[in-house]
Amino acid sequence: MTPDLALTYCRMIAQTLGLDQAGLQRLVAGSGVDEDTLQHSDGFIDWPGACQLIRNALQLTEHPDIALQTGLRALPAMHGPMGIAAMASPTLRDAMQLFARFNNTRTRVFSSEMQETDDRLKLVLSFAYPQDDVVRFLTESAMASAYACHLVLRGKPIEEGEAHFNYPPPPHADYYPHTFKGIRIVFDAPAVALCLPSRYGDEPLPGHDRDLMWMAVQQCEARQESLRRQGTLSDQVLALLHQCRGQSSLETMAERLHLSPRTLIRKLKLEDTRFQQLRDQTLSRRATQLLSLPHFTVSMVAEELGYTDVASFRRAFQRWFGTSPGRFRTGDQ
Repeated sequence: MTPDLALTYCRMIAQTLGLDQAGLQRLVAGSGVDEDTLQHSDGFIDWPGACQLIRNALQLTEHPDIALQTGLRALPAMHGPMGIAAMASPTLRDAMQLFARFNNTRTRVFSSEMQETDDRLKLVLSFAYPQDDVVRFLTESAMASAYACHLVLRGKPIEEGEAHFNYPPPPHADYYPHTFKGIRIVFDAPAVALCLPSRYGDEPLPGHDRDLMWMAVQQCEARQESLRRQGTLSDQVLALLHQCRGQSSLETMAERLHLSPRTLIRKLKLEDTRFQQLRDQTLSRRATQLLSLPHFTVSMVAEELGYTDVASFRRAFQRWFGTSPGRFRTGDQ
């Protein structure tokens, strides 16, 4: 399936509905995923499957605000590494920029962009599909999530701002003020957007953690790279390297892909990459993750990555990042 929508969000729909096993079966009917996948997978559902699941959800409830209530569940931690990076950001402005930058690691249904003027910060959502009942459901859910995330990030109420929707007031418009408390609701707006006073952007976030943010950003970038190469041999190699934490030889990888080493080299060259380059990419990211953990010494990281001695790991790290593991850990790059 193409990664149009993270199954995490579909799972939140099921949780909001409070479904039993029979209800879950009805929710996923015709969507291309089964109940077990919905409940436990961290993967994605494609657009036709997402449309079917959402239409099933609308038939399973009499509550017109189901999308709004689902969105309020989607707090930063539910957005994977993107949400972790936002929570660990130094300011609200930085968090909004990260949400906009890495939105495509969680969905292809809409893209997001942060815009700023002298008096306003705006997170704009642009949907890839025309307005219908499914897109309105996702608009309500995404906007409610954006609002709830900013509440959590600030750690205090939003007392000013606007929530913009690019459609007329729906029949259940009276539910919107209960969801977006403290801010003005604007229908028939030019674009879908959450607007906040620009001064909010300078506010330091209570959850700021430089190392955690850096690690989460690296994970987001890895996901973007994987999506960029989706369907290529490089993506398959990266996925297998991730499973074995980078500890695989060219020969072993070729065997797992049912190719000869020479054929693997040739096909990777056609994709403008090499096996060692993909292996270095995997090992370097794993190294930064481990170095962000205080209890991992440099020698422990070297051993975890399969290096026979610390000196070899130090040389590799210098080649990857232009600094030593110790200086990287202390922030003296």
